Formats: sequence, C-alpha cells, structure tokens
Amino acid sequence: MKPLATTFLATLLAGPAVLAQGPAPDKTPPPPATPTAMSDKNKQYLDAYLDAWEKRMQKIEGLETKVVLTEASGQDKAVRTGEAAILKPNYARIILKDQANPANVKKWRHFVADGKMLWEYDYGAKVARVEQLPAQGVGDNILMAFLFMGKAADLKKRFDLAVDVDDPDKFTDNYLHIQVRPKRKEDMQEFDKAELVLWINRKDPKFADRWMLPARLWLQGTNKDQMVWEFKDLTTKGGLRPADFKAPGFPDKGWTSEWRRPPGSKPEVIRTAGPSK
Repeated sequence: MKPLATTFLATLLAGPAVLAQGPAPDKTPPPPATPTAMSDKNKQYLDAYLDAWEKRMQKIEGLETKVVLTEASGQDKAVRTGEAAILKPNYARIILKDQANPANVKKWRHFVADGKMLWEYDYGAKVARVEQLPAQGVGDNILMAFLFMGKAADLKKRFDLAVDVDDPDKFTDNYLHIQVRPKRKEDMQEFDKAELVLWINRKDPKFADRWMLPARLWLQGTNKDQMVWEFKDLTTKGGLRPADFKAPGFPDKGWTSEWRRPPGSKPEVIRTAGPSK
C-alpha cells in the first residue's frame, strides 16, 4: 500500500484541499459498483449538488482538520492519525502518526507546503525530500480534483460520476455518496475506483460550516489496495496565515535534503542544514 499512500499524501499537500467532518459515516463501505446509466432524477440531483459544491469551494480560503488515514493491502492494515491545515493558494501541512505506536517517528508522515516548495520529512532516513509547487498549488492530480474542484463540468469530463438518491444508504439526511471511476488513461494508472462522501446537512446550524464538504474519501488502487481518508473536527475559521506554514528546521545535524523532483531536467541533490528557521 505504500506507493499509493505516498502518492496521495504528496498530492494532498500539492495545494489547497477541502477536508470536512460530520457524524461518522460507515468506515467500511462496500466497494462502489461499476457506474451505470443514471435515471433522469439521479442526473438532476448530481448536477445540482455538483453546482452547489463548486460554489461552496470558491468561498473557502483555509481550514484545519483532524485526519484518520486507513490503509489496507491484502491482510495487512495500518491506521494513522493526525492533523492537517490548508490555506489558499498553496500552503499546507500534515503530520500523521501510527495509531498503535505514535512515538515511533520512523512511521511518521510529515509534509509541509510553504507556498513555494513541498517538503516531505522522512524521519527514518533523516532526509527531507523537496519539490517545487505549481504557481497556484493545485496541479493536475486526483486528490485535488476530488477535494478542491474547480469547475463541475471539468470534473465530469475527467471522471464517471454516479449517485443513487433512491438508495437510503447512499443518500441520507447527512451524506451523499458519489461513485467515481477514471476516464483518462493517466488516472486509470493511479486508481481503479473511488467513493466520495459529501456532507449535505444544511438544516442544523451547528453543521453549517460543513455543508458540501467531503467527510470521507475511499480509494481502491489498480492493485486492489485500499485507503480511506476521514476528516474530523473541521474548522474554516482558524485565521490561518502564510507564516503558519513555514517549513521547520531539521531535528538534528544528521539530516540532509534532496530533490524529489528537480525543477530542471537534470537530477540534482541538495545538501543543506535544512529549511531556514
């Protein structure tokens, strides 16, 4: 599961994402069925919610959330918990620790997007891997398309999307489940199918800040490995600033940094004392 997890952790911090929380949906849903032709009713519901989703995303500048990441590969399962913060256009940080042994730093996953660079801190190897961020931070990756979409029409061109509002398990007072399959060859190489769960309760004032935000994202890789992102205790009112996303200095002098993906075509390795403090 590591390649899929590493890819999505990195793309999560390649730009602003929208994470959310609400009453916990089922954590082990059955894999989404192959998308089929939808009824006119379902098409109308999907278009209406995608339009509402697009407008909601345009109004969000920053957020903070607790994260639970569950990864499954065959009989192996790992759970990591932590926190994330995102700020437009290209600031983010996330740190996840092994739920069973949070003190084991070798299992930590720590990413920081400081507005210009994306840093991945590998505590086991004592290496910080770095790559340049896109100007607007989002880039062309799957997770950003799911969690911080631009135009609903663009999303529909890229993915097969389906809803079933007549299924009481997939359309409730709190949640709408959207089944997702890739259309593009590039995306087909990254994942086989997915399910995005949106928070749709706007009647209860205490949930007003979560409306149209993702509560969970389930993904199945092409090798059948699975991962589930759950987003809890969300707030969009934390007053985040770019200064809150400064890359931290290295824990000790044994650390080095290297390019994950050099800006130029020629591979290059940087050795430094770490990001400026």
